[in-house]
Amino acid sequence: MLLKECIEDCVDRTYPFFSDDAVASDALALMQEKEIQCAPVVYEGRVVAVVTLADFLQLPATKKKSGILLKELQLKAVGSIDPEEHLFDLFERLRTSPYSILPVSDEAGLYVGVVAERTVSEKISGIFHLGQEATTIELDLPSHSLKLSEVIASLEKSDATLLSFGSYYTSPEKERVVVTFRVQTHDQFRLVKNMEKYGYSIRFSTPLSLTEYDELREKALEFIRYMDM
Repeated sequence: MLLKECIEDCVDRTYPFFSDDAVASDALALMQEKEIQCAPVVYEGRVVAVVTLADFLQLPATKKKSGILLKELQLKAVGSIDPEEHLFDLFERLRTSPYSILPVSDEAGLYVGVVAERTVSEKISGIFHLGQEATTIELDLPSHSLKLSEVIASLEKSDATLLSFGSYYTSPEKERVVVTFRVQTHDQFRLVKNMEKYGYSIRFSTPLSLTEYDELREKALEFIRYMDM
C-alpha cells in the first residue's frame, strides 16, 4: 500500500512545526506545552531538520535567553517522505529513525504533516489482520522443499480463508523456516487436525476459546453416546 492511499488516515496535519527562523525559546515553550519530544523544522515550505528537547538542553542558559533562532542550532539535516513511498518501507524508516515521527511532503516536496510510529503500526496491524478475530497457525517446515502454494491449498481444503502470512528462519543455516498464517475458520479443531493429517509440523495454533471447547466437548459426548448405543 502506497502512503498516498492511506494518507488521510496516517498523516497528522495538526502536529506542531516551526520555521527555521523561529526563536528557539518560543519553540521550546510550545513543545513543552504540547508535551511533544520533537517537531519538524521547515525552510521555504520544505523540511530541513527535526528539533528535539535534547537539542535545547545542550544550549547554555545565556543563549536560551538571547533569542537564538532554530537555524542557528546545530540540528541534524532530515528529509521528508513522499506519498509515493510504500507503507512497509515507511515502517522500516520509522524503526531506524531516532524520532517518533517522520515529516511528510506532497508531490511538490512541500511539508504537509507528520506520520507517527504508532499510526503506522496500527495500519500495518490492520493489513495483516492482527487486531481482529482470526486464528493463528504456525508451521515448522523444511526450507529446501517449501512450497507455499501446497500449504495454502491444504489450509483451503480445511475451509480456512487465508488472511495473511509471514515467515522467518529458525537458524543461520536457514535449513528450516517457520511460516505463520492468519486465517478465518469455522472449525479450528478440524483445521489443526487436518494439517497434522497432511503431515505438517504445527509449532503453534491459537488456543480454542471456551465456546469452541464446549462445542467440541458436546460433539465428543454425542459420539460416545452413539458408540454406546
